[in-house]
Amino acid sequence: MMRKTAGMIVKKRGSEVVGTFRDPEGWKAARRTGLAGEVLAAAYLQANGYRILEANYRYAHREIDLIAEKNGRVVFVEVKTRSGGALLAAPYTVDRRKQMFLCSAAGKYLQRYERQPDVRFDIVWVQQGADGACRVVEHIVDAFSPFGG
Repeated sequence: MMRKTAGMIVKKRGSEVVGTFRDPEGWKAARRTGLAGEVLAAAYLQANGYRILEANYRYAHREIDLIAEKNGRVVFVEVKTRSGGALLAAPYTVDRRKQMFLCSAAGKYLQRYERQPDVRFDIVWVQQGADGACRVVEHIVDAFSPFGG
C-alpha cells in the first residue's frame, strides 16, 4: 500500500505504517510535524479496520484530531507527534484540561450528528525520526474516560 495524502507519502511495511512528509513551502515546523502525524495516524487506523469519519473537527476553539468508527463505536482520537528530541513522551501531554476540551467537543459532535454515546477516547503517539520519517509508536486504546476515571 502506498498513497500520497496532504503532502505525505504513506507506505505499509509488513504490519507497520510509515509516512514521509513532503514539506510545502511556508509551513512552520511544528504544524508540519503535527499534520504528518495526523495523516499517518489516520492511515494506521484505517489499516487496522477503523473508518475515519472526520479529521480536525472543530468546536468553540477546540479540536479533535480524528473521529473514527469501529464495530459501531465512535472513537475520538488525539494524535501526538513528537520529533526525536522531545523531552516528554507524547501521551503524558494529554493532561486533564486537554481531556476536558476533547470531551466538550466530542459531546457537541455527538449532539450535532445525533450519534449514540457509545464512545471511546484514544491517543495515537507518532514519532518523527531524524530522517523525517514518521512511525506510530503506540495506539493507546481507551486512554481516558470522559467521566474522569
